Amino acid sequence: MTASTQLQALRSLLDEQGFGKAFPASRPKAYPPAPTGVVDLDALLGGGLPRGQISEVVGATSSGCTRLILSVLAEATRAGEVAAYIDATDCLDPRSAEQAGVVLDRLLWVRCRGAKSRNEPRYEPLLKQTRVDQTWQALNLVVSAGGFGVIVLDAGGLSRRKLRQWQSYQWLRPRRAIEHSPTALLLMSEEHLAGSASTLVLELSREKTHWKGSPGVSLLLEGISTSIRLAQQRRQAVAAGA
Repeated sequence: MTASTQLQALRSLLDEQGFGKAFPASRPKAYPPAPTGVVDLDALLGGGLPRGQISEVVGATSSGCTRLILSVLAEATRAGEVAAYIDATDCLDPRSAEQAGVVLDRLLWVRCRGAKSRNEPRYEPLLKQTRVDQTWQALNLVVSAGGFGVIVLDAGGLSRRKLRQWQSYQWLRPRRAIEHSPTALLLMSEEHLAGSASTLVLELSREKTHWKGSPGVSLLLEGISTSIRLAQQRRQAVAAGA
């Protein structure tokens, strides 16, 4: 009888006698963090976003959230990983994503448009409600499927009422689905969504808008400066990247 066979026999015997917990559990595999592509931020986070955990990027419109998200997806797909983008408002621009370095052939884009209406106003509330529910279901299906290096939920642009609905969901379910896996789940919205289920929270804000040209003649938007604040980082995030 080989050593592995003996070990399995011992484990089975302990389970049969009700002493399964006495047998030491195997140590979960540690995965390297998912880099964000922002050098200073990766240095602050110890390499990037934690795997097997939920991270949040919170910020208002034009605060740089989308740019950061695309940078994370670009790093993952260029490294050969498969990523998923759950688009709650169907707002992703594939050309902008590709220009940011995202390899579209390695990106699953889930466009959540909601159920079909009859183009009549009375169907609109049902359409909006269904869209949120379907997006939540799509997220859970993707995290349960496994095999993704990065999964993004883009809830940017949703109203506060819809965001409150997202906050009421059981976020422990998707967190458990990716626990001890190489998947980094990243949520983007204007408010915190996952509560205590998230390991890392980054808050982005717009600092300054840069224009090119002469006032009163012609101005072109040259760029927007943003700041990133580490609002929350639990110890699990450091352990996951060790």
